Order: sequence, then structure tokens, then C-alpha cells
Amino acid sequence: MKKLLGIVVLGLLLSSNAFADSEKCKSLTKYSNHWYYNKCDELNSLKSSKVKTSENKQNSLKSSKVKTWKNRQIPSDYKRPNLETLRYHFLAYNKRGRSNQFYTKPSSQPLALKFNLQKEPKIIKKIVKKMQSTGLISYLMYEDGEIVIDQLSHPERFGDLIDNDTMIYSMSLGKSLGGYLMGHAICKGYINSLSSTLADWPIMKGTLLETATMQDVINASTGDQKYIMDHILSSGRDIGDLTIASIAKKELANTKPGKKRFNYSQFSPNVALNYISFKTGHKFSSFINNVLKDHVGLAGRLEFNGTGIESKGVIQSNFKATRYDTLRIGIAILNDWNSGTCIGNYLKDVYANSISKGQDIGFGDGYSKSYAGFFHTNYPGIRDAVMGMDGYGGIGLLINFDDNRIVYTHAVHRNYNYKSLVLKAIDKGKF
Repeated sequence: MKKLLGIVVLGLLLSSNAFADSEKCKSLTKYSNHWYYNKCDELNSLKSSKVKTSENKQNSLKSSKVKTWKNRQIPSDYKRPNLETLRYHFLAYNKRGRSNQFYTKPSSQPLALKFNLQKEPKIIKKIVKKMQSTGLISYLMYEDGEIVIDQLSHPERFGDLIDNDTMIYSMSLGKSLGGYLMGHAICKGYINSLSSTLADWPIMKGTLLETATMQDVINASTGDQKYIMDHILSSGRDIGDLTIASIAKKELANTKPGKKRFNYSQFSPNVALNYISFKTGHKFSSFINNVLKDHVGLAGRLEFNGTGIESKGVIQSNFKATRYDTLRIGIAILNDWNSGTCIGNYLKDVYANSISKGQDIGFGDGYSKSYAGFFHTNYPGIRDAVMGMDGYGGIGLLINFDDNRIVYTHAVHRNYNYKSLVLKAIDKGKF
């Protein structure tokens, strides 16, 4: 009888805790970083009897074998996550960014992808072997106009969670995409040049960014290091949950820039995207459709995170797109570089004006030593002109402009051999 009473009391306590957690979640912005931090996604899924298939899969994966962390991500130094943990975090990460306010429509004439899968069997075997034992989920290599390697994880690992039509999420690849969009904004005449300042943007009045140039912004060197570190502000607030207007009013009010050095954060790319929005008359969706649908030729949707009143600076530098459409963005950048057009010249100017990461070399892929227009550059041992997009968990898209090669990996953890499968591959075309 006492044992039964104990079970009842324990059940009531757990129900009470769940109710308290549920009430707390109501006060948080849905899908914000703090919302995920407090595990509101799990509480939310328990309330609904009609959850999506991916959510059902994630809940079924949540077992004693799954390890989770407060920031909802697998730490990069956690060496050997088991498969259950990897699968759970892939789904959890990919659920982020549920906003469709800023998106592109599929192109009526998408960029055609040519396939010539003729790489040596031993190279393919090496990739497949890593996919069977690490967080590597997708691998694409593009050379001289053709896809020469196309590998996707087998169903027993991640293949049942992702296919060629799956919209996959990336945070930091969105930074680089912002740098590319800045070039188009300049070439279309919305912004005068990289030497233009933010002085005409009312939100920035009285902040350290008022005198920052576009070059400062896209090189993440606005002198904001006293107030911002990665995604956290000096107040402790998370950039991913806030508008530019809110940050300018609170943390950056009456501030002056410090030494203009590299400071990796989510803030600078958010500033870039929202300044483009301001200069286009807050018609950001129309602008990105013109660039990504019409110029790049995306076959499906691309969604930027962010919701609310556009003039307040709500756009976040995170996006979702399919693996092939993400590759199409890389192909467009490669083709633009070689085109001799305004956007091609912009990319070359950006590359030529890279800045040293200095002591912050650990941010990003951990190898590149310089930063240029939200792209990683100056990879040790690589003499070719290479610009890299890099994201959480070993997501990377590197472009070799001299050899006309792209390597694009999607992963949930960087425990695969990045140095061989990405850096050596982008340099030599082999491992």
C-alpha cells in the first residue's frame, strides 16, 4: 500500500512539474533558442495527438541511449556519440527555423544538375565507411560542371530521415549566403558600395554600427567584441531570439566601436540581411526570389528564419533548403566568380580583402585562418583560391575557384575526417 501511495505521489509531482514547465513555455517565443533550451519542443509534441512523422521518429528515438545537452546541440569535443544520439539531434536540429515569412518560390527553370559519377571505387568506399560510423550524412563533389560524387547515408543510419527533397537546416551557412546576397544588393544598386556606412539606417543611430561600413559588417569586424560573443550579448540575451531594433535599443545604445578586429557572431550577418531589407524597402522576400529563384535557379523553396515586423530587423541568418539546392548556391557562386560580371568582381574583391581571424581561429571549421564576406578563407597548405561556408556539426560547402570544384558535406557531428574528406578533397579532388 505504501509503495502504491509513493507511486501516486511521484506521479502527481511529475505532473505538477510538467504543468509548471508547460506554463513557462507559454511565456517563451515558440521555436526560439530559449524555447528549445527549456525542452518546450518535447512538451509541445506531447500535447498534440497529430504530430508529424519526423516528430514521431524523434520521440521514439528519445531513450536511455540518447544523450542531450542544455544548448540542444552535441558539443564538438564529444568524440563518440552513439547512433541514437546522432539521429535524435539531427531531427531536433532540423526542426529549428519553422518560419515561412521569408522564402523563395521554386524556379520555373531551375539550374540543371549534370551527373558523371565516375570517381574511383576506393574513394567512394572511404566515404561510405565514414558514413557508417560517424555523423556524416551527405556528401557531394562537383567538378568542371558535373556532380562526380553523390552519397547519402544508408537507411539504417540516417537515410530514413533524409532524402533529396528534405529541407535541411543550417545556421552558419546562412552567414555566407548573406555575404553573397550583399553582393547582389550592391550590384543591383540598392547599396552603393562596400565602403557605404549604416548611417542612413534609423535603427543604428547612436550605436557603434552607425559608422560601420559594409566591408566591416561582412568581415565581422565592426568593433563589437565588448558587447557580443558568438550568439550571446553582454546582457546574456541570445541574438537568435531578438530583433536588430531590440539589440540596438538595449545592448548597443550609446556605444562606440572598439578596435575593428574579427569577432565571429550571428549578429553581423543578421545586420547585413536586415540592412538589405531596409534598402529594398522591406521587400526582402521579393529580393531573395530575384536572386535565388531567378539568378541561382533553385528547384525548391529556400526559407530564411525570422518572423514579425520586417522593419524591426527580424530576419535571421539561418535557412533551410534541400541538399541539391544548397549545392546550386555554391555552383552559382563559382560561376559568378568566373563570369566577369559585377557579382563576380564583388566576390573577388571580397576575397582580396579578407582579414585575419587572429586568436579566434577556432571559430568555424578550425582550420581557415582568414575571413572574407562571411566566408572562411586561407586554408593551410592550399594555394588555390578557396572560399568556404561552414556550419554546426561539420556542415561545410567549400569552393575552389581555380580548379572549378565544390565539396559539400552535411553532418550532425564533426567526428568524421574533415581534413581528408573536405580539405584534401577540395584541394586535390581526392583523399
